[in-house]
Amino acid sequence: MDAPGADSPHTQLKNMKNKSFVNTRSRQGFTLIELLVVIVIIAILAGLVMSQANKIMEDGRRLQVQTVIKDIRIAIGAYQVEYNRYPVDPALLSSSGGQDAPEMQTNEQSGIVTALTAITPSSGGGGSGGGSGGGVNLNPKSIKFIDLPMAKNGKFGLVNATPPYKLVDLWGQPYRVLLDTNGDRQVPNPDLKNADPKISANPNSPAPQNLPTEIAIYSWGFDQRPYTKDDLASWRQK
Repeated sequence: MDAPGADSPHTQLKNMKNKSFVNTRSRQGFTLIELLVVIVIIAILAGLVMSQANKIMEDGRRLQVQTVIKDIRIAIGAYQVEYNRYPVDPALLSSSGGQDAPEMQTNEQSGIVTALTAITPSSGGGGSGGGSGGGVNLNPKSIKFIDLPMAKNGKFGLVNATPPYKLVDLWGQPYRVLLDTNGDRQVPNPDLKNADPKISANPNSPAPQNLPTEIAIYSWGFDQRPYTKDDLASWRQK
């Protein structure tokens, strides 16, 4: 006979089973919560990784364009040393009132790309000839001042089936070129028109009226609009 107040063996066994069932349910519930927490953490980390990956890719694209801008600037400088003039159709170099000639593009009309690459319709990709702006031979020595790839899908390289070519950036826009055509060793500063006040009206580092350079080159950047924050310029570090 069981002692008074003591549970019978059957009751004790039943209580143990109930406790075991409750503990099992508790452990299952905790495991599900843990799983949800882990999923949330993984999602957050994945978002951070994707964000960083996109930033790294964008920084890589900007660096690619900045490198081409630098190469164009060096090529124009080398051409200037060789020929003592700019690689541009002379008709576009006229200035009025002592001002520099208007901003140019690396398109078919300016003659810049043809003169620097020495690729013309007559040379068919590297023979004699070299540079044509309005029918003028801008590179009679056929010197290749820059080596440029053909564009893929109309972006980042030379566009057109045959010469004369147009040179475009990663977003399909031609580069913009400013040249000191009045001989004062400076060109107008495009940053004065920038929509970002941190660039155009920075009180700590105000943009000068003119850039102290004979050659300035820039790209409109990802948004393909001029004078915005993401413009890539030869006179700025970023």
